[in-house]
Amino acid sequence: MFRQLNHLTVTADGRYARAEELNFLRDYLASVDTRISAYEKIRAEGELMADKIQAKQKAENPHCFHYGQRDHSEICRRDLVDAIRLSASAMLFAELDLMRDNFLLWYRTIVKAFNYETMADSTYGKLLPAMIKQLLTPEEQRVMQPVLALSSSILSK
Repeated sequence: MFRQLNHLTVTADGRYARAEELNFLRDYLASVDTRISAYEKIRAEGELMADKIQAKQKAENPHCFHYGQRDHSEICRRDLVDAIRLSASAMLFAELDLMRDNFLLWYRTIVKAFNYETMADSTYGKLLPAMIKQLLTPEEQRVMQPVLALSSSILSK
């Protein structure tokens, strides 16, 4: 949204924006109430979703957050809570580019460095989308789906 507004500001400098150049703004404004509702639900449940995801992963593999001799559960939980919060923000503002460039590409480096690909696939490819589906209405899911798909495509195998 912000990049699109910035682009429109630059390209329409010195003239009125054409109707087709304003379509993204109309689409966004038509979905604002849905986006705010989804954001508020995710904000209220984000911490609990992270706890549930980690509990499911630990039930499948009690040592899934162990790297070397150390348990990294708290670090992984913090990162998951951040990812949920940033995903909700990206959905709220329709800013997939910022989510990708400022978080997901960096986090993918961390995932690969710690050989966390299997856990990331479970988290972002299956568990988080399933929980979001249970939490949100179909209309809210529609605005959240692009963010979940982007996260899954970058962080999953």
